[in-house]
Amino acid sequence: MATRKTYALDQCPLYKIASRKRLAQDVFNVDLPFLERLAANEGNFRVFTIKQGDKDRQVEVPKVVLERIHRRLFNLLERIEKPDYLHSGVRGRSYISNAKVHVGAVPLVKLDLKKFYPSVDGARVSRFFTGTMRCSPDVAALLTRLCTFENHVPTGSCVSQLLAFFAAKPLFDELHALAESAGLRDSCYVDDLTWSGHGATPAFLWAAKQVVHRHGFAHHKDRCFAAGDRKLVTGVMLEGNRIAVLPSKEFDLWKNIQALGGFQPQERIVAVNSLIGSAVAAGQIESRFLRRLLRLRRVRAAAIAEAALT
Repeated sequence: MATRKTYALDQCPLYKIASRKRLAQDVFNVDLPFLERLAANEGNFRVFTIKQGDKDRQVEVPKVVLERIHRRLFNLLERIEKPDYLHSGVRGRSYISNAKVHVGAVPLVKLDLKKFYPSVDGARVSRFFTGTMRCSPDVAALLTRLCTFENHVPTGSCVSQLLAFFAAKPLFDELHALAESAGLRDSCYVDDLTWSGHGATPAFLWAAKQVVHRHGFAHHKDRCFAAGDRKLVTGVMLEGNRIAVLPSKEFDLWKNIQALGGFQPQERIVAVNSLIGSAVAAGQIESRFLRRLLRLRRVRAAAIAEAALT
C-alpha cells in the first residue's frame, strides 16, 4: 500500500483562508448559507453516556451532515506533517509504536492529561485557526463553531484527536523541548505522555507538570519507573528490551476463546470476529499470538459452514 503524501502546514487548503464563502465552496463544496445554518444548529450532535471502567463517560458524536464536514477537516489535518514525537493520528504509527520508543532498561516517567478533549476549548481551537493556520477571524469563528460542542472539542468526532493535538501543540512542543534538553526519548499518544532515559527522574516529571499547568491543563496518572521495573506504556508491557502483552489481556483472550463453544453459529461468528481483532493486536506485540489467530479463523470458517446448514 502506497504511503499517503503529506504536506507542510502552509500547503494545507485551510491555510490563510480569508473568506467564509471560499471556505464553504472551495473546502467543503457547499454554499455559505448552508454552512452558517449548520454552524448555528444546536442539535448537531448525538449525546450519550458509556461505561468506562467504573466511570460514566459522555460521548458527543456529530450527526450525519456535520460528520461529513468533520471528515473533510480530518482528511486535511491528517495530511499535515507531524512531529516525530506524535504517535496518534499518524499513518503507520499506533499505541504499539508509541510504547516501542521506550524499550530498554532505563528509567521512565509518564503522565496523562486529565479530561483532555473537554479542556481543549473554543478559544484554543480558534487560536489554532487564526494563529497557526492564519485564517481570518470570521473564518476561524465559523470553523470553531463547526468543530466544537458546548465550547470544547467533542469526544466522539473523527476530527477531535488531530484537532485537539494541533490546538494544544504549543504545550506538546514545549514538553518535547524539555525532553530534548534532558536527553530523553519522548512520545505522545493522544493525552498519554511518556519520557524515558537516564534523566527520567521525579524532578523531570515535576518540571513537566509545571509546563502542563502553565498551559492551563491538568494531569493525572503520573508514574515513575526505575530502570529494572516492568513498565506499562499505552497498554503495552515493557520488559527490559522487549514488549509484551499484558497478562490480563492474554487471560481475557484465552477465556473468551474457551467460551466460543457455548454460542450458536451466528453468535459465534460475531464473537470470533471480535476476538480476531484482539488476536491481531496482540500478534503485533508478540508473534506467538498469531497461532491463536489461525485457530480463530478456522473456528470462524466452521461456524460459517454450520450457519449455512441451519
